[in-house]
Amino acid sequence: MANSKERKGQPVHVPPGRRNARPARLMFVIGFSLIVLMLSLPFALTAEEAPQREESKFAIYVDGKEIGSEQFSILTSADAVDSTSVVSFRDPGKSRKKVRMETQLSMDSRFMPRSYRVRTDVEGQKGTITGTFAPDEATFDYQGSGNPMRRGLMVGNRYILLDTNIFHHFIFIARLYDLRAGGSQTVEAVIPQELDSGKLKVSEIGLEKLSIRGKKMNLHHLTADSGMLLINLWIDDQKILYKIELPARKIEVIRGR
Repeated sequence: MANSKERKGQPVHVPPGRRNARPARLMFVIGFSLIVLMLSLPFALTAEEAPQREESKFAIYVDGKEIGSEQFSILTSADAVDSTSVVSFRDPGKSRKKVRMETQLSMDSRFMPRSYRVRTDVEGQKGTITGTFAPDEATFDYQGSGNPMRRGLMVGNRYILLDTNIFHHFIFIARLYDLRAGGSQTVEAVIPQELDSGKLKVSEIGLEKLSIRGKKMNLHHLTADSGMLLINLWIDDQKILYKIELPARKIEVIRGR
């Protein structure tokens, strides 16, 4: 029995298997935690950088009558925004011609265009518009039934592309507008269909309650004023665009889903 007790003045004998047990366990916990952190870090970065896609459909009305629709998709990543769309409608004029347009637009993260292409089909007559862009110049190549044309516009260092026949482009105006800052904010836009450019003064009118597809929503009412054309936009807090209105042209565009 005397050998099993601690003797005064003598160290206690610890069996070899139990030596440094606590430090070993501590090192195992630290090592395991580091492994978990290292394994989870790539997944966290991937989640932050994962591209976001917005897909929806607009119904297009002229003078209260539905004439067509636009199906669109916008893919947003860390350094780029790419959009595609298909627009189909009947000309509301006397001709009632059937029009179809397919678009591809590539931009940087602040919606500065990098490339643009439109394929048009008007009752079987097909054409294309191809846009190339630089900080000081936007160039468009037009091809169709007539002779090919190339036209250029002098522009500023930062601008967006706003094709007035492609309604999802108005989403980029809404995304650029700073709701927290409010007031009037200026956006330079290039309009390829009209071979024109200019500045839009974008302002918030206030919150308004609208009925969108039978659902009542509180939306921010923005106006984009070029001096020649007034555009009304209604967006939610996440800057999702639900309604577009061009009063001078009697055009209304409503988000379907």
